[in-house]
Amino acid sequence: MRKSAIRAANGIRYTYTRIGGNDTPPLLFLSHFRASIDMWDPGFVERVAAAREVILVDNAGVGRSEGRTPTTIPDMAEHVLAFIDALGLDVVDLLGFSLGGYVAQELALARPVLVRRLVLAGTAPRGTGGDLALSGRTHVAATKEALGPKDLLYLLFPQTETGRTHGIEFIRRLGRPRPDPDFAVTPESWRAQLDSATAWGRPDPAGVHRLALLRQPTLVAHGEHDVMVSVDKARLLAAHLPNAVLKIFPDAGHGFLFQHHTEFADDITNFLGE
Repeated sequence: MRKSAIRAANGIRYTYTRIGGNDTPPLLFLSHFRASIDMWDPGFVERVAAAREVILVDNAGVGRSEGRTPTTIPDMAEHVLAFIDALGLDVVDLLGFSLGGYVAQELALARPVLVRRLVLAGTAPRGTGGDLALSGRTHVAATKEALGPKDLLYLLFPQTETGRTHGIEFIRRLGRPRPDPDFAVTPESWRAQLDSATAWGRPDPAGVHRLALLRQPTLVAHGEHDVMVSVDKARLLAAHLPNAVLKIFPDAGHGFLFQHHTEFADDITNFLGE
């Protein structure tokens, strides 16, 4: 996928990719922890882009984008808003995966008239406690100096024969002999992301109550055996969002959208409509 760059009014030059296109609002993809736009599953992206325009963007300090990665989710959302304004877009749909789901929620709260529909994948509401990725074996694997294919398989796919098979297929679709999930994501950047995720999860009862302000139709989706973000967080989101539908993928992990890339792409297309 060919990459482009645009300089926003804040002076930051953001790297992005646009693929597909029709008269519907574009779907903006917001990436997960330690991921540049190179880590999106091309099979998933192309399937969604067959029905509508898709935009992938690296936030400030991530991948080839300029600037420093913020240490708070609201600041990350401000950077995405600056990017959207630079493109001259008046309305978008948002797909936020994991950390990107935090940013999507914050962005929709900051400028609700901009966001038509939301897809929240493998993510959590603010203030509901630290995610599984912040402790234990998952934290150790996610914060290694260099991540390898085995770490990727553990973090994104269930430890079953089916999960491993799907994980290996995903790695092959990425198109690199030794997939590197922190490709073009510096330690300074992903540590800032970790700080932002920690702050987002800090217990705060007001966090869940803010979800009532998100009136956009929202698809909440999660893998049943997610080791990064508890599936209970998806249930919390769906229970407190006023206009949400929930889908939990059985025998799937944090990377359910790559494990079941065809099915989930079709779910998104049907949900977003025209």
